[in-house]
Amino acid sequence: MPGPAALDPASQIKGLRFLAGAMVVTGLLIGFGLPLMFASLGIETYMTPWGFDVIWLVCLAMMIADFVLAWMFRRRADALDRANQGLPPRA
Repeated sequence: MPGPAALDPASQIKGLRFLAGAMVVTGLLIGFGLPLMFASLGIETYMTPWGFDVIWLVCLAMMIADFVLAWMFRRRADALDRANQGLPPRA
């Protein structure tokens, strides 16, 4: 027997859209907020030979991963919404 979320596509759509928004906010907080907090407090994690702090690269990679996941969740929510309305999928 399928679970309750599988029976109600509207709750899946709402949950995926909420999750996509949360991933964007989290990506911005980690991508910009954490390195700015480290810089304002004077914390250096590891300086590269050309004088660049590695925390910016790590946080930027995490931000990009969050944005990609948010994009995937939003696309899935839009596809479920179109299927729920009886429209054909987008090409």
